[in-house]
Amino acid sequence: MLIDTIRDVYREITGNFVQGESVVTVPTHRVAANASTFANTEMQARRHRRQRRLERAERGGINGWTVRTW
Repeated sequence: MLIDTIRDVYREITGNFVQGESVVTVPTHRVAANASTFANTEMQARRHRRQRRLERAERGGINGWTVRTW
């Protein structure tokens, strides 16, 4: 049957591939960048400035529904 022929061809094509190596995970013990405790206050101030800038950018547009024409 046709399905058997297709299956055999597929197995022949995919049978020649070399198996890839497994993914190796490395355990780390660092605090995430968005953690609530910051050791460096300069990083925290920079993060707060970025958040305020993003909030201002969101508020500046037209609120409600908009229609785009072309």
